[in-house]
Amino acid sequence: MYERIARSYVDLLQRARGWDYRPMLETLERLDAAPPEAIEEYRRTRLRELLEHCGRNVPFWRREFARIGFDPTRLRDVSDLAPLPIVNKRVLRASYGDFLDERGAGAWDDWVTSGATGEPFAFRLDRQSIAANTFAALARGRRWWGFDYGEREAMIWSGVRDVTGALQGSIVALRRRVSWRIKNIVLIDIYSLGDEAIARAYRRLLRFQPRLIRAISSGLFRFCEGLERQGLDGTRLGVRGAIFTGEGMTPVQRRLIERVLGCPTICEYGCCELGVIAFECPSRGLHLAHENMVFEFLRDGRPALPGETASLLVTNLNSLVSPLVRYELGDLVVPSAKRCDCGRPSPLLESVSGRAHDTIRSPGGSVIHALFFTHLFDELPQVHQFRVVQTRIDRLRVELRSDRTIEVSVRERLERSVRSAMGEGVEIEVVQVDALPVSPNGKTPWIVSEIQA
Repeated sequence: MYERIARSYVDLLQRARGWDYRPMLETLERLDAAPPEAIEEYRRTRLRELLEHCGRNVPFWRREFARIGFDPTRLRDVSDLAPLPIVNKRVLRASYGDFLDERGAGAWDDWVTSGATGEPFAFRLDRQSIAANTFAALARGRRWWGFDYGEREAMIWSGVRDVTGALQGSIVALRRRVSWRIKNIVLIDIYSLGDEAIARAYRRLLRFQPRLIRAISSGLFRFCEGLERQGLDGTRLGVRGAIFTGEGMTPVQRRLIERVLGCPTICEYGCCELGVIAFECPSRGLHLAHENMVFEFLRDGRPALPGETASLLVTNLNSLVSPLVRYELGDLVVPSAKRCDCGRPSPLLESVSGRAHDTIRSPGGSVIHALFFTHLFDELPQVHQFRVVQTRIDRLRVELRSDRTIEVSVRERLERSVRSAMGEGVEIEVVQVDALPVSPNGKTPWIVSEIQA
C-alpha cells in the first residue's frame, strides 16, 4: 500500500518540477522492443533536429557550421559529425553564453557537476533532458531488474547532512531527508561509515528491509566491508539488488558486496550533466542509452575499434537550452561489438575504464593509467581498497586497505610491479592504512596526482 503512495508522490513531485519522466519512459521501453532500423531512424531524425536548432539558435554552433560549411539537413549518420569541434568543460567555461539558446526559450534548471576533475561546473539543463536522461533512463534500468520507484530502497549517498556548517545547507539537507523518506527511501550518510555508524545503519535497515540499495560505489563497498568485519549478516536485510554509481568498482569489490548482501551488483554509469549513460541488465550487458544520446569512441584521433580503450564523446539529443554536441566527458571506455543475450538492441560497453585524467607520469615520460593499478589487485582479494598518491615525479605512495594484515610478500610484489612500470630511481612506498579519505562529493578517488600536468 505505502509503495503505491510513494510512487504517486514521486510522480507528482516530478511533474511539479517539470521533470515528468513517464512519457519518455514509455518511449524508451517501446524502443527496447523495436527493430534496429526503426531505432536508427528515430535517432537520426532527433539528431538532425538538434543540429538544425543549433545552427539557428546557438551562437557557437552557428559560427562553427558556417566556418566549415556544415549542413545539418544533409546528415546521414554519426560519422558526419567528425568535422565538428570537440567540446569539453574547458571550452564551455571560456564562453558558456555562446552555447546557450539565444532566444532564452524553454524551461531549465542549473545543475552543478560533482567536480570529479577538481573543477565543479554549473550546467543549464533542459527539464525535458533531466526527465528523459536522468529519471526515465534510471526507471527503465531499474525495471529491467523488477524494481520501480516507490519500493523500499536504501541509498548510501552524499547530501544526507550538511558538511559546510551553513544554516541554509542544513535546511536543504533536512528537506531532502524528509522528501526521500516519503519516497520510501532510507538515506545512509556516506561520510559516516565507521563501525558504529554501520552497525546503527544495519539495525535500521534490518527493520526497513529494503528491496534495493543504490549507492556511490565506494560507500557501498565500505558499508558491506564493515558488515563483514563486524560479523553482521547482510543477507538478512532482504536486498534483491545493489546499484553502484559515481565511481568504478573493481571485481574484488563487486564479489565482496555480492557475498555480503547475497544479491547481484548492478552498474549505473552516468554523470550529472548527461544523466544515465549506460545501465547493466540482468544478462550482464552494460547497455548504452542510445535513444537519448549519440556516442562516438575515439582513440588517438580516430574512431576506436570494438575492444579498444577509447575516449567517449556524447551528443545529448534531449538538450536544446544548452546543447551538448560532441561533448568529451574525460572518461575512458571500451566499446563492444557484441549483442546482449537479453535481446535488447542497444549497443554495449565492455567496461568503463575510468577518467582520462586518472594517470600517473613517470620520470621517463610514460603515462600509466589507473587501469594498471586496478588490474594489480584483480587477484588479490585481501586488498579491499587502494589509493595511489604521486607527490613528486619520482615519488609514489600506494595505500592499501584491508580487514586483515597484508603480507609483506604481497606488498613487496606490488612494489616490484609498480617499479617495473615507473622505472628505476623512483621512490615507491606500499603501505597498509586504516582508512582512505572521502572527498567532498562522497567519493574515494583511486588516483591522486599532486604534480603539475
